[in-house]
Amino acid sequence: MFDYRRFVLSLYKTLLNILPLKNYIIFESLPDFTDNTKAVFDEMLNRRYNKKYKLIWITHKNIRINKKIKNVNSIYRWNHSFFYHLKRTYFLSRARLVITCNIFLKKYSEKQTHFHLSHGAAIKNCSAYYRYPDTINNVLCISDYLAETDSFSFSYPKQRFISLGYPRNDDLFKNINIKSLFKDNNYNKIVYWMPTFRQYKGFGDINIYSDISIPIIHKSESAKVVNECAKVNNVLIVVKPHHSQDISQITQLNLSNIIFINDEFFNENKITNYQFLGNCDALLTDYSSVYYDYLLCDKPIGLCWEDYDIYSKNVGFAVYMNTVMAGGEKIYTTEDLCSFISHVANGEDVLKEQRNKLCSLLHKYRDNQSSRRVVNYIEENYLK
Repeated sequence: MFDYRRFVLSLYKTLLNILPLKNYIIFESLPDFTDNTKAVFDEMLNRRYNKKYKLIWITHKNIRINKKIKNVNSIYRWNHSFFYHLKRTYFLSRARLVITCNIFLKKYSEKQTHFHLSHGAAIKNCSAYYRYPDTINNVLCISDYLAETDSFSFSYPKQRFISLGYPRNDDLFKNINIKSLFKDNNYNKIVYWMPTFRQYKGFGDINIYSDISIPIIHKSESAKVVNECAKVNNVLIVVKPHHSQDISQITQLNLSNIIFINDEFFNENKITNYQFLGNCDALLTDYSSVYYDYLLCDKPIGLCWEDYDIYSKNVGFAVYMNTVMAGGEKIYTTEDLCSFISHVANGEDVLKEQRNKLCSLLHKYRDNQSSRRVVNYIEENYLK
């Protein structure tokens, strides 16, 4: 049976490819309107790019952008109606520049430029399940040193990495009073916990890399011990689980000094994830690239490595862990985690010297000017 829709779409794409590109810039992030892409978008708005260019967000949720801003639109990625698909194809194929940081949007023409801002520098070896397509012109990174490991992990040529720093990291330097965001704002310290995924659900499949949800506190008794330690030290532990991780068993415990947040927390309080991160007193993480970013804050880092051996066998790492991760206290047990909480509460920064050495190695820039550098690069190389 003749599929007229497929025929029309194929012909439509061919005709669009003949036409010259227009002054459209496409943006993508996950979650929508966040991360490195949002920081670049904001910098472009500050420079009034929308006077010359139409700025278009491809969104993963059916969200409308503020229509009061001239020449800024959003297009829902998952609307499958035929005419909406034609509309989406039109803008994607006519755009001069595509800027992404999570999903690799299709490049319709060799005349287009695709700049991938990255979701984070590699710690895990992602080559088996996440790689950069060759259609991307350049990928952003934070240092020439990490360009090598990113190249290996994401199967992408090293020479195409651009070391300008992540635009989202500019928010780490913005001072806000995060204690005021909580009902009980008399905490001595706030520790932000950002664990990576252990069970990852994507495209209908569930990939299990470790049999725990969140290190240490996946056991109810351990969670209660850690909570009591935090309570005694007047420390609030704020946990933002990976969006693919199921933590329902832990949240049911209703712990007093360990709370869980998601992206709605930032939307409600009109701040970004990295503004919150930069104003916390310490970071807890594990194999996540947030470790690199938080080095810029020069504050204590704890690395929850309870499942290190299991994770290394199932996923593996792109870097020499004992060298690159030497800036974080290693946490394998409940006692280790309580010790880290105590250090933070008492102002004991035991790895400050190691962190500073690593920061100089892993970051080409240690300032709040990455958004400016990236947009300058875009102007000089993509939009002449």
